[in-house]
Order: sequence, then structure tokens, then C-alpha cells
Amino acid sequence: MFQVDVFSFATAVMALLLAGGLLIAYAINRSLTAFGWWAGAFVLLALWLATSTMRLPMPAVWIKWLSWSSFYAAACLVAYGLHKEGYTRASPVSRMVTSGILLVVIATGLTILNAPPPYWLLLGPVPVLVFMTWSTVLVFRAGAWGYGLTLIAGIGAVAIRSLFHPGGLARVLNPPPPPALRGGYEAGSTPGEAIALQPRPPINGLIDFAPPPGLRPPVEHPLIITLFTVVALLALAVALVLRHVLAELNRMRERSTTDAMTGLLNRAAFEEAAAARLRETRTRPACVILLDIDHFKRINDTSGHAAGDRVISRLGLLLRQASLPHAIAGRIGGEEFAVILSASDLAAARLYAEAVRAGLSAADFDAGISWKVTVSAGIAMHQPGESLLGLMDRADRALYAAKATGRDRVVVAGDLAEAGHWHTRQTNRTATA
Repeated sequence: MFQVDVFSFATAVMALLLAGGLLIAYAINRSLTAFGWWAGAFVLLALWLATSTMRLPMPAVWIKWLSWSSFYAAACLVAYGLHKEGYTRASPVSRMVTSGILLVVIATGLTILNAPPPYWLLLGPVPVLVFMTWSTVLVFRAGAWGYGLTLIAGIGAVAIRSLFHPGGLARVLNPPPPPALRGGYEAGSTPGEAIALQPRPPINGLIDFAPPPGLRPPVEHPLIITLFTVVALLALAVALVLRHVLAELNRMRERSTTDAMTGLLNRAAFEEAAAARLRETRTRPACVILLDIDHFKRINDTSGHAAGDRVISRLGLLLRQASLPHAIAGRIGGEEFAVILSASDLAAARLYAEAVRAGLSAADFDAGISWKVTVSAGIAMHQPGESLLGLMDRADRALYAAKATGRDRVVVAGDLAEAGHWHTRQTNRTATA
């Protein structure tokens, strides 16, 4: 027959319920890797609570071993879950083994010396504090300041409870004097008459859930530490869930606004961003560049769509690499791209377009593309009061002029008349010949 404190038993049941909730969350979303390890930590905390206040009719050292080993193992699973989730880079296995050896050494010494209960209450916190302090150094070296501050707060909480608990280290090193005995008698009784003490009722059954005897039951220490642990774990779990939710929302937003092949904005997102940029830069120059891959149908028909996809991806990469601080680039069609440069004049826009054109012309694609792949570009500078649609229309006409005058070139909207005259002369020469 043994006694288990009703409060620690209830907290152990709560820990098991939390473990079940974490396992359900992990089953629903397998990307929450830490939740599986934290579920195991809650199970170990439940085991610790169930055994830390257990009272048997005879001394049982193995209960203390099992109890504090469960507490230390729970701390290790929390740290390992954080490592698997990506919060910490260095694996905690070496720290877990080293601090576990420390736990075994302390527990062996306490067993050999037949140490009193206050010393056993310090068995679990000491290896855990060593493990957490060691982890804090590595975390701060990795630059994870938020997690490091959390570890420092946990170290302080466990250390304070271990030192100043009624059975903690401070009381062990400096025990208080025994209370003075005072005599007295009950009202209506004769002085010197013995006072009948109320005996504790006997244990009914195999397990008694009444609090263990004593002025201050030793359940306070494990419950407080468990409260800190549970609150910290739940806070980490909530933060982890929020991080995953925000990351998923960000991925959904990117999928709705980003072209998957090039990483640039899609047409709708580009037009929205470009219109907003024009509204912001009314008093500063802004230019739009439209680009189109030359003879793209020939690439698809001769070398296949996979080769065409490689060309599109390469042009998208060139646009990102040549990107200026105030540039917004997007893929607005199959092989058509657009860039808006705010705070840039025609000279800067031409340099940008020429860099992209030269980069694609120098690219080597192999795999069936035996000719030089080129791109044509048209540029237009924003005029006061002009809409984005009008600006892109003028850039599109400049692009058409670049295509008509031989491709693999950049034409500015202001040069349209000259380009048109050149195209007319070429047409007349061809007809005369």
C-alpha cells in the first residue's frame, strides 16, 4: 500500500492530456516535429509527478531514481525537440549524455550515503541546470538571443526553487532552530490532563490519495517546477504553431503573387505593385522596361518546352541579379517580362536593360539550343499624369520597334520615330532589290 498526493496525481493526469493533445497536433501536421518529442516530455513529467510524492511503507530508493531520471529525461526531450525543429543548430546529444552521467553519479552518491530527503530534492535540478547552462552558451554563440533569454529565465526559476524551497539547499546548509515547546490545556480540562490527538485515518485500499503526513507536504517543490515547465512548454508550442501558421500564410501569399518558374511577380501582382510605385514617385522619374525573348516559339518547337523553361528561368535570374534598389520585376506573359524602375531616368533604364540583354546573349544553354538566345526590350519614361496602362503601352510600342528593327536590342520610346524610319528604309530596299 502507498500514498499518492491528490494534487500531484491531478497534475500528472493533466500532463498526460497535454501529451495526447500534442500527439494529435503532430498527427495532423507532421511539420510540427517538436510536438512529438514534447509529447514524450509531458509523459515523463507525468511519471515524475506520480512518483515524486509517492510514499511507501518502507524506504524505496528506486522511486527517487525513477522520479528524478524522468524529470531530467523530460528536459532532454524538450531540448532535442527544439533541435529537430531547427531552433538550435548544435545537437544536444553530447550534453544530454554528459549531464545524464552527472545525474547517475549524484544519485549513486546519495544512495551510498543514505542521504535524507532534502538532498534527493536537489538531484533533478542540478543536472538540469548544468544541461541548460551549457545549452545557453551554445545558443548565444549561434545568435539565438530570444531562446537564450528563455533558457536564462528557466535556469533562474529552477535555481530559486531549488535553493529556497522548505527542503532546499539553503535549509540543508543552514537549518532553522527547532521550534520551542509550549505547554497548554484545552478549555474546560484540568491542567496536566493529556490531550487526545486525532489519529490519521487508516489507508483504505491499495492507494491512498490523501496528502502525505507532515506540516508542509513535500508536494510543493515538484508542482512548482512542473508548473514552470508546463507553462514554458505551452508557450513554446503556441509560438511554434504561430510561426508555422504565419509561414504558411506567407507561402500562400507568395504562391498567389509570385511566378513559380522565375521567382518574379506574376502579372496581377506586378501591375498592382507598379501602380503603387508610380503613385509614390509622382515627383521623381520612373521608367518601365518590357522584355520579350526572341524567337521563343522556335526554341519550344525545336528543342522542346523544357529548354524553353530553362531560358525563361535564366532570364528571370538575370532580372533578379541586375535588380536595382528601386526595381520591381515581373513575368507578365509566357516569354514577356516587365520591370519598373523608380527614381531612374532613361539612361539608367537603358543600362539596366542592356545588362540583361548582354547576359542572356552570353548564356550557354546546350541541350539542343545551338544558336544564341537573345531578348529585345522597349523602354518608356513616365510622364506627369500618365497611367500605368498608358506607360506600358508606350513601352510595348518601343518593344515592337526593337523586334521590327532586328531584335536583340533595346529601344527607348523617344527613339520610335528614328526606328520607324530605319524600318521603312529597310523595307524599301528589300522591295527595290
